[in-house]
Amino acid sequence: MAESSAKKQINMQLFIVTIMLVTIGVLMVFDASYPRALKEMGNSSYFGNKQLSFAILGIILMLIIMSYLKYWKLIPFVYVFLFATILLLVLVPFIGLEEYGSKRWIGKGIFRFQPSEFAKLSVIIYLAYILSKMREDVTNLKSLLWVSLPVMLICLLIVVEDMGTAIVIVATILIMYFLAGVKMKHIFGFIVSGLVFGAMFVLMETYRMKRLLIFLDPFSDPEGLGYQICQSLIALGSGGFWGMGICEGRQKLMFLPAEHTDFIFAVLGQETGFLGATLLIILFILFGVLGIKIASGTKDPFGKLLAGGITCMICCQALLNIAVVTSSLPATGVPLPFISYGGTSLVMNLISVGILLAVSKYPGALNEYKSRANRRGNRRTRISRDMRRT
Repeated sequence: MAESSAKKQINMQLFIVTIMLVTIGVLMVFDASYPRALKEMGNSSYFGNKQLSFAILGIILMLIIMSYLKYWKLIPFVYVFLFATILLLVLVPFIGLEEYGSKRWIGKGIFRFQPSEFAKLSVIIYLAYILSKMREDVTNLKSLLWVSLPVMLICLLIVVEDMGTAIVIVATILIMYFLAGVKMKHIFGFIVSGLVFGAMFVLMETYRMKRLLIFLDPFSDPEGLGYQICQSLIALGSGGFWGMGICEGRQKLMFLPAEHTDFIFAVLGQETGFLGATLLIILFILFGVLGIKIASGTKDPFGKLLAGGITCMICCQALLNIAVVTSSLPATGVPLPFISYGGTSLVMNLISVGILLAVSKYPGALNEYKSRANRRGNRRTRISRDMRRT
């Protein structure tokens, strides 16, 4: 049987859902950002134009990856990605650009890059490879701790400046452990250890504790620490069921901070109401279901964990962002995937989806595809030898 007959078409449902999310995101960035863009940049479409440019770049990369990548070709680069991630994160405190009180970016202008976004994908690729290679050894706590050291280091480097991303990565790691067959008592131990470390990290700085507690009653300090979440809740509440109408939202008029980034869901909720917000959540649920379907239908352990990790990473981030915007969790500074303004986040998410769609084309066992490729290579070699003889 030729490889082409074993290879499936990409999951078009997931592709369509992703394009829908990106389209909504670009439109919402244009909508939510124009007051701030006009005031700060003198161009009402400044942020929207940049987001559109990054969306086009990300979609092109996604199309190339899903069309040509054989996902197991990532394996030789696992440690390269891991080393590059650690190096970039180490450099951030020294050469990073500071915005909103934290250093998260490297570079300047349109060439800015957020290493923590690259870290999410590199951690998934590394764990997918190492856990699939360990097989039964994943039940051995000592072995698991040893191979987990690099991702623990990455989380430590990120948590200082970007706690939200660190939470997303930790949640993704734990889910990948579960998918790989790690014992539940070991996973529970990791959770407890993470909570203890998180509590210590919060207690180290007074402002973190205040920020943690304010979400319980943001209206106790509506002009101070609770201002942002109060404005977010006002936006969501005033949207009602049908919403105030596209471009008719009020909180984006310099009342709600981060209206086109972390809190763009509040703007969407105000303008499209409960109905629009629910439809967006349904799209993310569909994304999750389709991603899990790809993972569960893949026989190769590396592909299964790779697909599961990417799906969980994007869905966990969406869940965390919506929980923060609705004051269900303390503010963490996590963007809404595909929707929030941010070039690195959007491009890296689309690259991740491209890999996920590449996995969907090869549901069989990896050895089958490799053996078919080797047989084709041997046939080509024999044919070339015969031609030389003639």
